[in-house]
Amino acid sequence: MWKTTPITLIFLAAMSLCLDPPAVLSFGWNFINTLGILTSAFLGFLLQWSGALALGATSAVLHVVLEQFKTCIILLGNYYLFGSNPGIISICGAFAAIAGMSVYTYLNLKQQSNKIFPRQATLLPKSKLSKENGTSQN
Repeated sequence: MWKTTPITLIFLAAMSLCLDPPAVLSFGWNFINTLGILTSAFLGFLLQWSGALALGATSAVLHVVLEQFKTCIILLGNYYLFGSNPGIISICGAFAAIAGMSVYTYLNLKQQSNKIFPRQATLLPKSKLSKENGTSQN
């Protein structure tokens, strides 16, 4: 990310000057507007950085699932909090996606618990009492 961000900024500046020159020059550049743009850029950088850190700590599939979950929450939050109506199909799709993500998470956790618990049981020391009685208990 440290290698691509400067190149992206250079190309962004070049493309904005070439493709949309009146917007850059006619924008009301004052302290408040510039601070808002820089704050938005910094928060966007932190968002991308957190995504890169999450991708490094988890699998690529889980990263995509989390990104889709975030999108669904934003869509449903906008509908509930601000009254925006993206359409009944989008709302039902968001609920279906969240249900699918919940099933995926449940199955993933179930698979991980099956891997962890049998191994923990074999690490426990056997009782001296069971050796003396000749019985085997797990």
